[in-house]
Amino acid sequence: SVLWSWRLPAGRHYGELHDALKARGFVIYVGQGDLGREIFRVAHMGDIGAGDLDRLCAALREILGRPT
Repeated sequence: SVLWSWRLPAGRHYGELHDALKARGFVIYVGQGDLGREIFRVAHMGDIGAGDLDRLCAALREILGRPT
């Protein structure tokens, strides 16, 4: 398994991102300790393919309003 930590964009909160991603079939984890308000974590385990990562990136762009 691999664990990635990504910084939350300014003005964004973990809870809103977590709920929006969970509704799309993804589960993220809050950062630990002092970084809890600044980062979120994504772990990928098992049979994860390029299509899965593409779907995650598309969901993040949609939720966070980033251009493609």
